[in-house]
Amino acid sequence: MKNIPVLILVMAFVLHPEVLTACPLCQGGQGVSQQTIAAYKGITLLLALLPVVGAGGIFYWIYNKYKRFEQ
Repeated sequence: MKNIPVLILVMAFVLHPEVLTACPLCQGGQGVSQQTIAAYKGITLLLALLPVVGAGGIFYWIYNKYKRFEQ
């Protein structure tokens, strides 16, 4: 019962695609500028590197713990 408003909102977006015209991928919609495309690419790069940096941080932390344990 709690998910009904969410379902209605999702269905409104699915059934009315003009609401989602801010997509920078199509680059043909109204209001798409070079700033929008650059922001999209920047966020995509950030989200792509986030797991790599997170995993690297975890491995570095484990490596430091291992080195301290050896000493």
